[in-house]
This record gives sequence, structure tokens and C-alpha cells, in this order.
Amino acid sequence: MNDMTQLSEFQMDSLKELGNIGSAHAATSLSMMVGQDIDMRVPEIEIAPLEAISSLINPDERVVGIYFQLIDGDSNSDGHIYLLFPEQSAYSISDMLMCQEKGTTKEITDLEKSALMEVGNVLISSFGDASAELLGITMLPSTPTYRYDMARSLIDEIVTDLSKTTKNAILFKTALTNETNNVNGYLLLLPEPQTLENMLTLLGAKVNG
Repeated sequence: MNDMTQLSEFQMDSLKELGNIGSAHAATSLSMMVGQDIDMRVPEIEIAPLEAISSLINPDERVVGIYFQLIDGDSNSDGHIYLLFPEQSAYSISDMLMCQEKGTTKEITDLEKSALMEVGNVLISSFGDASAELLGITMLPSTPTYRYDMARSLIDEIVTDLSKTTKNAILFKTALTNETNNVNGYLLLLPEPQTLENMLTLLGAKVNG
């Protein structure tokens, strides 16, 4: 299925359920990591052709990007995930993880970079757990790659690298909060065409079964 506008209301609701299950897993894991209550929600999902990603994300802001390839149980590529945090949100996450006062971080250190990548591992592993729980499929994340650049540069790189195999993008807009921080970010799912087809088939079977 190349036309994402053909998604049914049931399939969209199930994609939202996938995001909510993943965010619940992630909130629990992150709360244990930092020793404080963290709430995570996926308030909005956007779907668009790959070349239209720039309409979903402000291309003129600087972002931290954490990239993963998704592998299925047979070591085949299922697609790609990019976590994108606007610069100020990345600073807030660093403050939260390093138990620093809000606004302390002005530049991402190597230690904070490692912490952000660990957050990426937690979030993407949670997404994989949600996929297994909701759909019964296995998607394992690769070792993460860290990027820090203008959103436009990262988006152009995605389109150039993946346009031959990936046609559609699913964007989960995330909101992560604790007592002092409110962090917004994006989880950009770039499934292989067959993976997307399988997901939508399973989503349709779930909501109609």
C-alpha cells in the first residue's frame, strides 16, 4: 500500500494505540532510570509521503537526531526510526537525566550525549515491545547513531538515503514531562513497504477480529 491516505479510522486508532503502548513502556523504563516519575504521551500522529517530512517538522530548527535501523527476527531490515529532539528539549532531557537544575545544560557534553542515546534505546525498545504486544511482530533496533544538525539537513539526508526503498513516513509526536520539565520530540517511523503492508494488515485484523 503506497497511498497512506487509504488508512481506515480503525487503522489510525490502532497506530495511536501502538504509540500509547510504546509510550507507557517508555515512561516506566525512564522513571526507573532517573528515579522519578515521568509521564510520556503520544498526542498526535501524522502520516505523509517521505518527501513531505519537512511539512511535519520545522526544518529551520537545530535538533538532536538518534537513528536506528529496525531488524526483524530473521535479520532482515524492517525499516528505520529517527528520534528527533529540538535543541532546547534535548537540553531539558539532559538536565533531567543528569539530575541538574532546569536550564543548566547549554552544550551537550559527551556524557550527556551518551545519556541521550540511552534514552533513544529505551524509547525504541519500548516501541519494539509495543509492536510485539499489539501485533505479535518482532522489530529489533540496531546500535544508535547520534546526529546534531539543522532539521532540514537531517530530513534531506533521510529523503536522499531512503527514497529508493521507503515511500511513507509515520510521525509520532511525543510529549515527555516530569515535575520540572516538558519535553517535545518526534519519533519518525520509516517502514519498508512490505513491513508497512504487514503492519496495516495486522492492524486491520486486530480491530476487526
